[in-house]
Amino acid sequence: MSINEGPQYKGQGLRKAGGRPKIIIPEGSPSKNSDAASFTLEGDTSLNDDLLSISGSVTPRARRSSRMSLDSITPRRSFDSRTVSIANSRSFGFENETHSGSMDFSPLGNNSIYEIVMNTRRKNWLNYPTVADIPQVSLSKSELGDDWKIHVKDYAQKIKGEYQIFQSTNNIRNMNQMEQLKELREEDALNRETFEENLVRNDSELIGNVPNFYFSDKFQLDNPRTFHKVLDATDLFLTKLDMKEQTQREEAFFELKDRLNDYLDIVETLLVTEISKSSHKFFHALSEVDDIQKRADNTILELNELAQNIKIIDKENIQRKILHLQMIFKRKNVEKLEQGLLQAKLVLCKTNECKSLYKEEKFDDCLELIKSVDHLIKGDDTNNEDVQNWSRSWPYKLSNLKKIPALSVTREFLTNMKIEIGGKFSLQLSNLLIHDLMSFCQSIDSKETLSRLQSGTNDKKQTIFTDKFFSEIEGLIVKLNRCEELTSAFDLYREKSIAELKSVIKIYLPTENAHPVDKDISSHDEKQSNNDSTSGSKLSRLIKEQTPAEFQSMLVNIFTHALEALRRLYGHQKLLLDISLNELASVKSPNENQHNMITQLDIRTGINEIIRIIQLRTGKIIAVRRDLNLSLRYDYFLKFYAICVLFIQECEVLSGEFLTKYLSNVLASQIKHYASAQSSRNYRNIKKKIDAEKWVPYIVDPSIQSDVNDIISSIDIDPLRWTIILDMTQGFRASDNTDGNEGKKKDQGDEASQGHRKSVVVGDKTFVASSSLLTAIETLKELMVLTINLPSLYLPTFEKLCYDVLQYYNSSAMASVTQPGNSLLKTGRNLSIMGESLDCLAEFVIIVQRFYQRLSNSSKDFEPFDSSHYTSLLAQYQASSNKIYMANAPPPPV
Repeated sequence: MSINEGPQYKGQGLRKAGGRPKIIIPEGSPSKNSDAASFTLEGDTSLNDDLLSISGSVTPRARRSSRMSLDSITPRRSFDSRTVSIANSRSFGFENETHSGSMDFSPLGNNSIYEIVMNTRRKNWLNYPTVADIPQVSLSKSELGDDWKIHVKDYAQKIKGEYQIFQSTNNIRNMNQMEQLKELREEDALNRETFEENLVRNDSELIGNVPNFYFSDKFQLDNPRTFHKVLDATDLFLTKLDMKEQTQREEAFFELKDRLNDYLDIVETLLVTEISKSSHKFFHALSEVDDIQKRADNTILELNELAQNIKIIDKENIQRKILHLQMIFKRKNVEKLEQGLLQAKLVLCKTNECKSLYKEEKFDDCLELIKSVDHLIKGDDTNNEDVQNWSRSWPYKLSNLKKIPALSVTREFLTNMKIEIGGKFSLQLSNLLIHDLMSFCQSIDSKETLSRLQSGTNDKKQTIFTDKFFSEIEGLIVKLNRCEELTSAFDLYREKSIAELKSVIKIYLPTENAHPVDKDISSHDEKQSNNDSTSGSKLSRLIKEQTPAEFQSMLVNIFTHALEALRRLYGHQKLLLDISLNELASVKSPNENQHNMITQLDIRTGINEIIRIIQLRTGKIIAVRRDLNLSLRYDYFLKFYAICVLFIQECEVLSGEFLTKYLSNVLASQIKHYASAQSSRNYRNIKKKIDAEKWVPYIVDPSIQSDVNDIISSIDIDPLRWTIILDMTQGFRASDNTDGNEGKKKDQGDEASQGHRKSVVVGDKTFVASSSLLTAIETLKELMVLTINLPSLYLPTFEKLCYDVLQYYNSSAMASVTQPGNSLLKTGRNLSIMGESLDCLAEFVIIVQRFYQRLSNSSKDFEPFDSSHYTSLLAQYQASSNKIYMANAPPPPV
């Protein structure tokens, strides 16, 4: 609606043009021909709303600089009339000093929106503002989707019907019409029709005098457009605040006040009319309230009379019947008490019967009777036939006697008896399993165990049980489950198995009067008694006094016996778990304890503890002979290493985890010290042999030549005779043969038999042998055998040992025949034999170098000696040979 629009233009102000509301200036308006008034407002609000002038009908170009309330536009007598008057300009009641810039064009300062929109600077320019006058404003990007119009249209179509109903009922005029329709249905049709028509006509005429925007739910007086509509083209002369227009201003105020008072009177009249229409209903309701009050008083009197009558009937009939019912309840309670006493007496009688069965060692019957008595105490006869038979003739349901203090002793006695019976069953189960464990170990020989360990096979014997044994174990587990002592029985077996495996070590420990130990367990008690009397220090002395063969045999027996026992224990674990879980699953009503104890039925923790104990104790036994093991012959040491490794690996396979590092650390320490001790021992042996050497041809045993051939072939592959040493099934036959060969060598050392060879063949070369040469070759063979069979971690150590042996021999041999002046002794020794020995060992320098180069190809962490070391060593051998040759050369001819 235009700011100049009055009542005569009602209905023409706000129209829809192109789907959006526009302000239409009616014909004949003073602002119609004004260029500044010919604008169209898009939407509900505009940037210039706050700049529209209040008195638009008198001065259409005037605009308001800010929103002002009705109180703020009242004239002030003390207003400072200082204004800036310029031709065709407007006066404003603002203080110029409060703004920056010139006040001639804008009260808001230079280049303000007011100055641009109101065109105060360029008055004679009638065109619209351009982009140069109004700078561009960057608008935020719309977050709505491209299809928002479709959604809005669909939603508007959906609520169209509800909106029309709301519009038709959400105003005073239509609400009055609805109320009038209701009254038409209740009153006389003919008379009411005439009355309502007149009433509606009169109300319509009155309501029609009030503009429609007063009935809008969006009526807001602080909105400039709404405020302009309220003023309705009334000019308050706010642009001319001098005393000359005071009279006109007051008249305009009174006119506006009278018009608003008329609107209030119309609304008040309509409200009074509506209230008067319902006044008769109010008085009618008051009369009905009085009638209801009288009826309520009469009803209270009747209820009092009824209560008196009920009391009389209660005394005569109902009280008598209640007393009768109370007597019946009393009799039933006495009967229940009597039955409860009989139930308690029966509990005591059956408890005595349990005592008799326990003394007669009828544990199965006693356990069954204890279970029935327990159900009898709980008053539960649903799942027990014995309790049902005992209480079949009793009229009432059994009582729960658990909370009776008099039976607490009886209940505790039955519980203890059940525990004792469970303990006896647990002992039977443990003894049966331990006996099976011992029988299994006795049935398998050490050689069979060693053969199985060497081949890495598993014969599954540990999981094979006889039907009789299986049925006995199954029966005991069923009984233990009935006693609720299944977990304690497994704990007892776990403890007894640990004690039994501890005794395995004691069986094979040496005693003062003991003969060599074998696998026979028949003398178990006698040996155990002897071991108990042996103190720790005495036992250590006995272990040290053992020969290498006895000590090794003891370890083999301990490890093989323990491994077979561990295998059988894992078989017991599987058997016990299978039977126990089947028994628990067969119970019809499992309780929470049965589910919780499933994890307690696994004896794996006990088996793992046994493995830790055995490894700890055998490690301590090995540590006792730590110094003695350093002097072991290489084949004994390798067999000692082999049996320890087999035991550690089998324990890891059985348990599935590496439980302890103690035995592994002890074994690693033994290998390290043994390798370290080889250097000084080899030096002493070579030094001793060279000092006693007479440098004469020495008989070469065929086994020595075989060793030389193995050393040569080790350049390409590991000789079979070297790797077979770790085979524990071979025993010590080869070692015994070696002892015999060494004895023969000593006997034949000074003899020269014509039928034996006295040379060593290395490849295609033949060298005259000497006693010290054969010792050096044997030492090299031992070191190379140790290199192949021990872990690759020690490859650098053994390469250095081989290098040192070759270097020791050369330096010691030359030192034995060299005078202080660095000349050779003429002692009658055959230096040619020494030269042959040095030339032979020079060949072994190349063999050793190539041997360790081959091993470095299969080991990433091993780096062999640089070739310069071996080249230097060969140069030393060549220098020694040249020196010997020059000493033996004939003098030049004269």
